[in-house]
Amino acid sequence: MYQDTVDGFVAAGHKKLAQLRQAPQGFFIACMLAGAYIGLAIVLIFTLGAQVPDEFRKLVMGATFGLALILVVIAGAELFTGHTMIMSLRRYAGHGTWGEAAGLLAVSWVGNLCGAAVLAGLFVMAGGGGLLNDAQGLVMTVAAEKMNADAGNLFARAVLCNWLVCLALWMSARVSSDSARCIVIAWCLLAFIACGFEHSVANMTLLLLALAGQHPETVSWAGMAWNLGWVTLGNIVGGAVFVAGAYWAASSTARKALEAEQAAVTAPVSPAAHS
Repeated sequence: MYQDTVDGFVAAGHKKLAQLRQAPQGFFIACMLAGAYIGLAIVLIFTLGAQVPDEFRKLVMGATFGLALILVVIAGAELFTGHTMIMSLRRYAGHGTWGEAAGLLAVSWVGNLCGAAVLAGLFVMAGGGGLLNDAQGLVMTVAAEKMNADAGNLFARAVLCNWLVCLALWMSARVSSDSARCIVIAWCLLAFIACGFEHSVANMTLLLLALAGQHPETVSWAGMAWNLGWVTLGNIVGGAVFVAGAYWAASSTARKALEAEQAAVTAPVSPAAHS
């Protein structure tokens, strides 16, 4: 039913693992690019969000965040949250080990963080766009809420977020044009930003920017670690279970039914059946 798409992502998982093994520096740079691309979109949406009325803020920020994943998909980069789906599908298909998947996820997460840090540092050096000097401003307010949220709240919002992000990647693999890819990506990312869900890589840039600015006491390094820990875990579940797991189960069930039907059609007829 979805086997072609599943097979495509399994092949992508093979390729990514081969790249990590054969050219680890190149793979890490691609991971840094993904962190920076997501960070550029964070800078964009908070710059715009700070300039619009509250009633329009979520719509404006959500409608423009699609830039993040469009850059990753079209330009090419290695994003941790997408890897949770891809490497899980590879493992469900019986290839490799969970240790291999975990290793690639760890490298991509650290690479994304390094890219986010570079982007955040450059933005601070550029003056911060007027976003980092107000302890009550949008960046500080949102960062403080994220750093002090309940663990269950963060986890659930992270599951929902990466469900949408991996759906965007799944759908982009099922359409045939770049314009269609941009459309499906933009709609999914509008949903996750407007609904206030949690994306670990997006939070890396936001929380680092908050820590680099004139932040209140509710913004801290411990708060960043708290947020990223629970959000990373939720993102893994969202991608590995709610997208990879669901579509693998659906495809596997359909495949087994088809194989059983074909076996029944081609099975030899016993002599007793003609008596």
